[in-house]
Amino acid sequence: MLSGFITACKSLKQMMPEGPAISDKERSRYLDQKQHNVSYTGKALVDFPVNPIQVWAATYELDIILVSKHPDWNMHEYAKLETPEGPLWIMKDAKEPTLDQYIVADLDNLEAWLPELPVVRKSYPVTVADNSTDKMLDLTFRYENIAGQKVEATYQGKPPKTEQKKKNGSTMGHSRNQLLVGLNLPYRDFGKKASISYDGKPYKIDKLLGLVPFQMALQQTQGGASMGAFSLKRESTNKLVSSHENGEKTVKQDWNIIENDNQTILRQENSFRTAEYTYIGIGETLELKSASIQQWNKSKKGVKITFSPTLPDLRRPFEGAFVSNFVMDIEGQNNNAIGTVTAQWIRGEAVLSVTPVAPWWVADRPMQTTINYNNTQNVKINIEMLPLIQDL
Repeated sequence: MLSGFITACKSLKQMMPEGPAISDKERSRYLDQKQHNVSYTGKALVDFPVNPIQVWAATYELDIILVSKHPDWNMHEYAKLETPEGPLWIMKDAKEPTLDQYIVADLDNLEAWLPELPVVRKSYPVTVADNSTDKMLDLTFRYENIAGQKVEATYQGKPPKTEQKKKNGSTMGHSRNQLLVGLNLPYRDFGKKASISYDGKPYKIDKLLGLVPFQMALQQTQGGASMGAFSLKRESTNKLVSSHENGEKTVKQDWNIIENDNQTILRQENSFRTAEYTYIGIGETLELKSASIQQWNKSKKGVKITFSPTLPDLRRPFEGAFVSNFVMDIEGQNNNAIGTVTAQWIRGEAVLSVTPVAPWWVADRPMQTTINYNNTQNVKINIEMLPLIQDL
């Protein structure tokens, strides 16, 4: 019984937000590294920027969290996002035992919504009955999940207004096979009453420590880097086109190349967010300094990853391996995560290895990017989540 209690306490601790991964003083040292002395052995293989990582972010105005006792499903997130077209509800279901997430939303072209997120999606009518007041949420969600089950969930409780002293939130193991994730969790309140059923069969809500129902309302921003395969090619003097293979559809996006003040910016905009990669240099040598996401109608960047020193230009061959630090900031809450990246060339391909260090919920999500220049008119970028040593 004691061992079970200790395990439950550890599980509860893993749910609790923590402080920054490093202090602001440590951040200054972490991001004040001398530039790499890279001796390039050749010219750039393409004449346009190539982003070696994919950043992503989303701010949820309201996020309802339920964990049921269904044997096949773990956590459910019902997330409300602000868009120029009005509120958008995203149904996110985590599968047992992998905790990979699946998305259902009432969007005709769901594959094109944040194609950098490598999650399986399903376009399906989502019904949200909202009878909430200023003091009490009263919501009912109806949709069909990725497995074809008709899901109905209800939630009643206070709106999330209790400010968290520590806001660096844990991912609780979700999407480890898909994403490197950081959270800013400013507000959270537990629910008063909730229910969930699949194809008309109700299942109980799981309990924390066997006492508190796992049902809560949050406000949060999620962001980080994602796995995935895509290609880049030049469309015109100042424009690139990326292609993502999402399911059976190819999603194309236009990117603008902006050059000024010894900086080259690669920018992609849609109605929901702007992705921006900032390189030091113009023309022959471009070294990545930072990558960020700015969501529509938000004053702070959803995510910003800063590299120090700037990454070597992965379009140009070089010998040796060069290590840079990175710091990830979520919605203006600095120092959510830290780690290192190693840039090198292996067997004719540029390789970037990402090694997260802290906090613990990013440290188990190493990533690796491989860039293939066999077709210099259409560069192939493949980003994979790597297994941990103990998983092998």
